[in-house]
Amino acid sequence: MTTEEKRKLGSGLSRLSPEDLNKALEIIAQKNPSFQATAEEVDLDMDAQSESTLWRLKFFVKGALEVQAKSSASKGQDNSKRKREICDALAKTARKRSKKLSS
Repeated sequence: MTTEEKRKLGSGLSRLSPEDLNKALEIIAQKNPSFQATAEEVDLDMDAQSESTLWRLKFFVKGALEVQAKSSASKGQDNSKRKREICDALAKTARKRSKKLSS
């Protein structure tokens, strides 16, 4: 894996959710028993990892970030739908009030 790919992998790791980050650390620990995946702070030397570990991490991170993106996109759609519903309800209430005031 090239230095640039390792840099991108490190960047991807930093964007993972806490749950996915723990899974990524478990992938590293599988091939490196001395790696402390559950430590408070983890220092990961990408150059010290095997090629197979780096590629497994790359595919895991890519998949996890895609799921996160889809999840946040669907939440955004849900939020905009909910905002529209609230605006419609407020407009309806405003119309009712204006009808009562004009009567």
